[in-house]
Amino acid sequence: MGEIRKVICPKCKAKLAFDPDKLSSAVTKFSCPNCKTALSIRKTGSETAVYSSPAKDPMKNRAGNGLNELAGCSGKQGLKEQDLSGAGKTGGESFAGQDDDRAGRTNSREFKRVRFKKKVLVNKQIMVEALDISRSGLFLHTGRSFEDGAVIEVGIPTRPGNFDLTVRAMVRHNHRGIGMGMMFVDMDDTTVMQLEKLIDELGDTATNDLAGRKKVLLTGGTTTTRNINKSKLVLDGFYVQLATTTDEIFEILERETVDVMVLDWQDTEYNCKEVLTKIWETPAYEKIIRVVLSVFTDSGVQQEIMDAGAHRCMARMDTNPAKLSLTLSQLIAARDG
Repeated sequence: MGEIRKVICPKCKAKLAFDPDKLSSAVTKFSCPNCKTALSIRKTGSETAVYSSPAKDPMKNRAGNGLNELAGCSGKQGLKEQDLSGAGKTGGESFAGQDDDRAGRTNSREFKRVRFKKKVLVNKQIMVEALDISRSGLFLHTGRSFEDGAVIEVGIPTRPGNFDLTVRAMVRHNHRGIGMGMMFVDMDDTTVMQLEKLIDELGDTATNDLAGRKKVLLTGGTTTTRNINKSKLVLDGFYVQLATTTDEIFEILERETVDVMVLDWQDTEYNCKEVLTKIWETPAYEKIIRVVLSVFTDSGVQQEIMDAGAHRCMARMDTNPAKLSLTLSQLIAARDG
């Protein structure tokens, strides 16, 4: 047996161990035993790399590839670990159905996303509600569940009572009980033109719609957590944007008048304390309400967070989407009171 190596699933952070000698090909596809995300291992010489790669059959090649779920275990000493915690995160105006695709697809931030609270028809039989849409995908609010990587048919209404625009879409993020982020696939030129026309028309009405909606900037945490929180906030009438790095945070703040920010104290993609301090010290941002989620909420940590410029510190594990939405509404009402 060769030297055992360990990698981390970019979605659920489960630790996976594998024996490089058991990889039968240059690229081996498998499914994360914990969250079922379709992944691939690419073997180049003596090195290996793991990346998200949704496939038609995410369970294909799972057997015999030497992978074991080690979630919750520290593993053997000396294991080589490749931390992929940054993979698959979204930023800027990307919506819940998309992420940074390591396989070379166009980044979702190039596409305009608009609100699309309409009923759509899935596989010609299931009626579900969409929340937003872009040239590259849409987010469906539904308790029904499809596996990541599954391709479904979506009927989209371009006029009332008629699902006249039919597209195929792949499940990129399945948040069970909340909804699914979808990426359009296999679109011909005619479908693309119809979709772009619809988005342009929606964009014209969305500008007026945004005037009365409070704007929330969600930062940090896992992709899944951000998307679940976003889904609830959008349903409650907020306009939501996502950011994962310091640069993305301040790019959005420069072009948007944000009402409230939600930050993660332990996030590794940016320094929460430094971001809070910069916002607190910038007069242009003084009206932004700053809410910080933290793993630890003992008195010492809370004091440090408040001293850094937060208005509220909340325990991450005790803050579900409904509680977060209610808290943001209350803080905005108190500010505008």
